[in-house]
Amino acid sequence: MSTMRVVRVATGQGPVAEVPFALDTLRRVRAVVRDVAEAAGLARRRADELMVVVNELAANSVDHGGGRGTVRAWVEHGAVVVEVSDAGRLADPGGAGRTVPRLDQDRGRGLWIARRLADSLEIRSTADGTVARVVVRR
Repeated sequence: MSTMRVVRVATGQGPVAEVPFALDTLRRVRAVVRDVAEAAGLARRRADELMVVVNELAANSVDHGGGRGTVRAWVEHGAVVVEVSDAGRLADPGGAGRTVPRLDQDRGRGLWIARRLADSLEIRSTADGTVARVVVRR
């Protein structure tokens, strides 16, 4: 079972919950995100949407980013910010999830769904890996 670390940061944001994950610990990721969302005072619907977004991003990490990753979540200016990082690389991170999936596609909807549910989704990809940053406001 993965463990959660709570880290203090000096940027003015609140404590950061940090959870390493793999396929067998995605449930723990959702629980941590739920806890941070509740602490931020997000309405149930917004918290559920955030959990869907983070679950899709983490599942992509498992499928395409080396099988594991790390989730970091915190509250900043009344919004919940979550970063999902992994060792994978995207050729076009800015364009990922911007095209409406075809109805006959079996897969490939996760980033598209995430972009519609989050207030903001930024994806950066370098030689070291990929980081997706999600912001959900109240």
